[in-house]
Amino acid sequence: MRTLAVTGTLSGSAASVEQGETLLFTYSTPPATVTPKNWVGLYSDPGNGPVDQRYVGASTTWQYVTLAAGTVSFGTGALAPGNYLAFYLHDDGYTWLADPVKFSVRPTPRTEPPVYLSAFGRPGRGPGQFDRPAGVGIDRLGQIWVADTGNDRVQAFTRDGRLVRVLAGRVKAPEAVAVDQAGNVFIADTGNNRVVEYAWWGGFLREFGVGALEKPRGVAVDAAGNLLVSDTGHDRVARFDGRTGALLSSITEKVSSPQGLTFDGDGNLWVVQNGRTASGNVAVVRYSPAGSVLGTIGYGQSSEFGGLSNPAGVAVDKAGNAFVTVPDYGWVAQFRTAGPFRAEFGFDGYGTLSFPLGIAVDGQGAIVVADTGNSRIVHFGASK
Repeated sequence: MRTLAVTGTLSGSAASVEQGETLLFTYSTPPATVTPKNWVGLYSDPGNGPVDQRYVGASTTWQYVTLAAGTVSFGTGALAPGNYLAFYLHDDGYTWLADPVKFSVRPTPRTEPPVYLSAFGRPGRGPGQFDRPAGVGIDRLGQIWVADTGNDRVQAFTRDGRLVRVLAGRVKAPEAVAVDQAGNVFIADTGNNRVVEYAWWGGFLREFGVGALEKPRGVAVDAAGNLLVSDTGHDRVARFDGRTGALLSSITEKVSSPQGLTFDGDGNLWVVQNGRTASGNVAVVRYSPAGSVLGTIGYGQSSEFGGLSNPAGVAVDKAGNAFVTVPDYGWVAQFRTAGPFRAEFGFDGYGTLSFPLGIAVDGQGAIVVADTGNSRIVHFGASK
């Protein structure tokens, strides 16, 4: 029997979602029923869930909701296609705080993955050669900047692989690189626990985060010129003023061993989460320009359906696709930016990857991957 009157509310953002899309629930309850362990659980329907306000089996997934009113989001990548019920429940128990919400999950169609187009580079220490290239960035001219980690340098190339410039002598084991609209180059100087900035012509400009960063592994520059850094050792994304170098703020919600960073066309920040401390599982998390969580991809999914194992880099194209390097599997996973898994590529033929890390999309829509284990850069794209 009910021990509380159902006086709260629960509503979902959609009655039906494609597998992998984020489903948002809005909840409210009177202040007298607020506890730190109120929760929302998702159960398959029919036959599961506390329909009689008592335990009948484990939920498919759940989250605590601790406020009197708010929202909670669930990635649906781990939910098999079918019908479900969402319950808003009281204090770690099974008493309803609101009437349950029905929704369904539709299967996501697969798509033809990008194909191998070309590659350049080979192992070595000479100009144009690589030792464990980790990060890639593309400037407004289409030049490809590569964090040549094992050689303690960054090299820039034309799209077809001709060497343009080498930045060396100040960095140690750099793992990421980004270029702003003015052509200035920002390098995650991972071995020195800082970020360094160079002018487009190769002159050293400044350093960021000295004494504040630990093992930075991702860098990106927003539309305002601010620098975002994956402060991996501190489980945060740090935002620095691009002009003064001052630390402005930090993103910590769902951040766990952050790696690669990128921005989409709407100014949202995508962060690869490689650990389990706060996110609960490996995933890529999308944040609004203000730093609030908008959704995830790859969360809790099996490898067959876009699951991620130690993901490293992320890139987003203009067509609404997100690409994530998965070094443990030796491929790139492709998702819709809304969440559904689409395909995997980089595991056969001339495009076979070994421990891929960095990734970027150029102005022509080609996907540029740091094929770290093979010490080369590989281009993928639509078949011609």
